[in-house]
Amino acid sequence: MSANKIRQTVLSSLAAIGASREAQFYADLFARQDAERFALIVVDPRCLKNPLLEALISSIKLLYDLGLSPVLLVGAMDEERTAVKFQSQRLSKELDQVSVRVAKLNTASYGLMPEVKKKAKDGLIPVLEMTERRGSMNLLKMVELLDPNKVIFLQPSGGLDKKEQRIRNLGVDEISDFMETNDSLSAGQTRFLNFVSDMDKAQPGKRSYIIASPLNLLPELFTTKGSGTLIRRRAEFKTGQNFKGVSQQAIKDSMDAAFGKVLRKDFFKEPVSSIYIESDYRGGAIFTSLSGLSYLSKFWVSKEAQGEGLAKDLWAAFSKDIGAFYWRSKLINPFNDWYMKQCDGMQIVGDWRVFWKGLTPEEVTKAIKAATNAPEDFTEKT
Repeated sequence: MSANKIRQTVLSSLAAIGASREAQFYADLFARQDAERFALIVVDPRCLKNPLLEALISSIKLLYDLGLSPVLLVGAMDEERTAVKFQSQRLSKELDQVSVRVAKLNTASYGLMPEVKKKAKDGLIPVLEMTERRGSMNLLKMVELLDPNKVIFLQPSGGLDKKEQRIRNLGVDEISDFMETNDSLSAGQTRFLNFVSDMDKAQPGKRSYIIASPLNLLPELFTTKGSGTLIRRRAEFKTGQNFKGVSQQAIKDSMDAAFGKVLRKDFFKEPVSSIYIESDYRGGAIFTSLSGLSYLSKFWVSKEAQGEGLAKDLWAAFSKDIGAFYWRSKLINPFNDWYMKQCDGMQIVGDWRVFWKGLTPEEVTKAIKAATNAPEDFTEKT
């Protein structure tokens, strides 16, 4: 079977865990990045027993067939050091049996990072064993050098709970209070939370961290339907009623890259009512007044920031300030499923989906007409 046919078969499988367009988008996004930066998956030894082991092997096989090379790490959260080599051997053997090519390395090896990057670039799955957790190549140093987009801690619990309720999102600044007021954390969860706190101090807001089960690994990576716990630093935004105090060129560059099109030259001459721009220009929202109603003219997140939860932070920020508004999206937009969860209603008109939130029935009629007739703000890239 050709690589393209394998890819399409895998994406069809991913469609079962979420919207196929969403899965396709993330698969393409990850494939454009350095192989070793896709994700670092820290494996709890309890996940190396069935049925969790079967789920893990199945998920890694799918990623491998997509041409993605997550780095697997055993021993980072386990107090029992003597079993680490056995764990890495078992994981490697199980992957080999499903035709996944692996490269087993010890984290204490000389020249570890160049070797990991080389193996991942060659399409192998690096399996790392950490037999010296407090050595020079500890988890903090490894993440700093490897620079993964996500660090995922796989364990049977599948996420953090408090008072028997799953915590879906946890801010880095909330970790200390969460640990002090929660006596149900396991030793591994406590070590992971301490690691996240230390890592964020060294590299603030650099990446997201996830606690999940092998049963839900793929949804965590490819959709917004994950059931684990996402830990990250909340995004900060520059806000205003005009473009003063922000770089119009940086906004344009960010939007051009995110949409894959070129913003028209006179865009910034048009009046706006509100802007929300992420502090590093990795995303934003621009509102105008159209037919007397708040119109979300632009909403975007840069490709390198997608999957971090920035869209949720951005949406929460302006939804709190602007209770009633509407927006439109192309029918082929991969995030229409996400938009459906945010809106009060939606209408398809031609090539557009028009969404609204907080509008009266009379306002909805005006909004649909105005959004459908609004001019395009981009030109196709040549």
